[in-house]
Amino acid sequence: MSDDSTPLTEDEECLRVRKWWCFLLSSIFTFLAGIFIVLIWRAFSFLCCRNRDASEFQKQQEKEKLLAQQQGQVHGQPKPKNLMEGNFVTEAKDWAGELISGQTTTGRILPSKLLDDKLDHPIKARVLL
Repeated sequence: MSDDSTPLTEDEECLRVRKWWCFLLSSIFTFLAGIFIVLIWRAFSFLCCRNRDASEFQKQQEKEKLLAQQQGQVHGQPKPKNLMEGNFVTEAKDWAGELISGQTTTGRILPSKLLDDKLDHPIKARVLL
């Protein structure tokens, strides 16, 4: 007997016809909708928060002028940088450098452990070597 005589279930009938274009169109639509939402959000924040940002910028400039006057500095000259001043990014870079440096126990163990894990996988080993 042939398989054509048996009735197809609903799932089999659905899988018989490939609709790759539905997947492609839904992916493109999702991508464009995400971009559209981001653009709408940025436009809304630009329109609503524009005045407040300008006043904060003006306040910051006034503070810098007053600070320069107190230090006897002429406006327009570059202000001296405080070398001890840091932010989150510099702190993270320092921490990462200490973490992988060979002068600490963690710095000696962590890179070798990561390299061993990558060499266990044959595809990653070919990329590394």
